[in-house]
Amino acid sequence: MDEPRAQELREIELAVTPTIEEGLDDWVPVDSLIWNTFQIVPRDSDRFAGFFTSVLDYLLREDLMVVGDIGDTGFEPWTSSIEDTVERVVRDCQAVDWSAGLGLCWLSNTPKGDQQAQSS
Repeated sequence: MDEPRAQELREIELAVTPTIEEGLDDWVPVDSLIWNTFQIVPRDSDRFAGFFTSVLDYLLREDLMVVGDIGDTGFEPWTSSIEDTVERVVRDCQAVDWSAGLGLCWLSNTPKGDQQAQSS
C-alpha cells in the first residue's frame, strides 16, 4: 500500500474508533461523527468534506455502522445504497454548514462494529 493511502487509512481509523465505541452504548448522532472527524481534519480545511465522506463511506463499506432515523419503532435504518446514503448525509450536513444538530441522522453499530469497538 502506498504511503499516502496508508496515512489516510490511519486518519480514518482515528475518527472511526471513537464513533463505534460510542455506538456500543447507544445510537450515535451524526454530530459525533462530525466532531470525531473534525479532531483529525479541521472543519475549515479544504479536506474536511472529502475526509468526512471517506470516514462515513468506510464505516458503511466495512459494515461497522448503518445510517438511519429514530422513529416510532426505535432505530430505523435507511434502505438506500451506500453511495446514496453517503451523498445524502454529506449534502444534508453541508446544507447546515456541518452544524448538524441532533436528529439530522443517526448511526447504529452493526454486530461487526460492536466487535471491533470492544477489541479497540
